[in-house]
Amino acid sequence: MLAAAMSRDATGAPPDGPRIIATMTLTAVRFAQPPPLDACVDAPAWQAVPGVALAATWRGDPAPAALGTTARLAWSAAHLWVAFECAYTELDADSGPKVDTTVERIALWERDVCEAFVWCPAEPRETSYKEFEVGPTGQWCDLAIHEPRVHVDIAWQSGMATAAAIDEATHIWRAVMRLPFAAFGVAPAPGDVWRANLFRIGRVDGARQFLAYAPTGTAAPDFHVPAAFVPLRFA
Repeated sequence: MLAAAMSRDATGAPPDGPRIIATMTLTAVRFAQPPPLDACVDAPAWQAVPGVALAATWRGDPAPAALGTTARLAWSAAHLWVAFECAYTELDADSGPKVDTTVERIALWERDVCEAFVWCPAEPRETSYKEFEVGPTGQWCDLAIHEPRVHVDIAWQSGMATAAAIDEATHIWRAVMRLPFAAFGVAPAPGDVWRANLFRIGRVDGARQFLAYAPTGTAAPDFHVPAAFVPLRFA
């Protein structure tokens, strides 16, 4: 949940947003058989799902090369699945007794994290959506955004589940989020289109870096720009 000062044009879209976003889409591939909930993103079920790169900062500049990030989206009858593979040079994550994946880690966005913001047709307005986060440790956080920075339900519980693993030898962490369609109040059918965006917060030389699939184009880092969401197609 990253919020900061932002600039928009008269239409409410971020600067250059329509030009950048118009050609971008996300596709969730239907699993033939849902895999186990683990961080084995190199398993055949996941490798059959095309990856998309989070190759830009929130502003639209090239992302740091040290933070190569690939996301994959899939779905099954009951869940939306989101997987991330994240290169890193340093990690800002909880350790020891602080790591408890059985309970929500509030303010996970203050550490290294990957995020998915998802709008579905059951939302009451174009600017309401659900936010899901997962860290390198598998810690998680979910929020219902009724109006960005105005009405946010931190106590909302989606029933999401996660798995994560840190490969210290290759400096890559991987994480999977399994998100129940029951949390959205609707399940998709093949061909349906929702809207979404994907983000990552990491660090290079101690400085926080804010990556996006579809850049939000705000003056300061801000992921909460529904105008920057792109079509999420269920194949």
